[in-house]
Amino acid sequence: PDGGVGAVSCVTINRDNYPWTSFTMKNADCLVIYEMLLGDWTERGDLAGAMEHLDYLKTLGVNAVELMPIQEFDGEKSWGYNPNHYFALDKAYGTRKQYKDFIEACHQRGIAVIIDVVYNHSTGDSPLAKLYWNSSSSKTSSNNPYFFVDAMHPFNVFHDINHSNTFVQQVVKRSLVYLIEEYNVDGFRFDLSKGFTWSSSGWDGTDNNRINLIKDYASAIRQADPDSYIILE
Repeated sequence: PDGGVGAVSCVTINRDNYPWTSFTMKNADCLVIYEMLLGDWTERGDLAGAMEHLDYLKTLGVNAVELMPIQEFDGEKSWGYNPNHYFALDKAYGTRKQYKDFIEACHQRGIAVIIDVVYNHSTGDSPLAKLYWNSSSSKTSSNNPYFFVDAMHPFNVFHDINHSNTFVQQVVKRSLVYLIEEYNVDGFRFDLSKGFTWSSSGWDGTDNNRINLIKDYASAIRQADPDSYIILE
């Protein structure tokens, strides 16, 4: 709306349950994954356009689609690696129902849907970044419990998330389970999983904190869906 600043959302309560059909992955131990950027895969650049070409993927022998990041990101045109909200799917590609229609259409063709998720970093539009923000440096402030002021590894972009914080861990696990329960997704590809460290030395060697953290995230996923795929970059 006119005059809006930042993210604006409408909330609907008591939504109808989506009529999912049952889906069991065939050849689950042999994935043929097609990585898809919804914004440029079709001329339309949205979910409706992608749905029109799912049969084409089927003819290629594809049995899993990996969507490049679809959690709310800055702007309208992006690869999606600049997330700011983890409980909303980006409006650029379609509505909540259209996301579900796309996933259901994939399942009806025997195609699993894997989501590329970005929990290493977030942009300054993240509410968790804005809560504790240093405007003079355009960085998160030193008392921000959710982010490091400066990244703990050399490949970070935007603001490095502090995964040692238990509230961050809760946010990540809740958002993963939410994607399973609300959108019926079949798995996740974790972007830059090696960055889930809170020690500058953890990037170069074995980091038991990171290993235990990822196992904890995987456990939350498995509790929601024991057959979910988990891929680490």
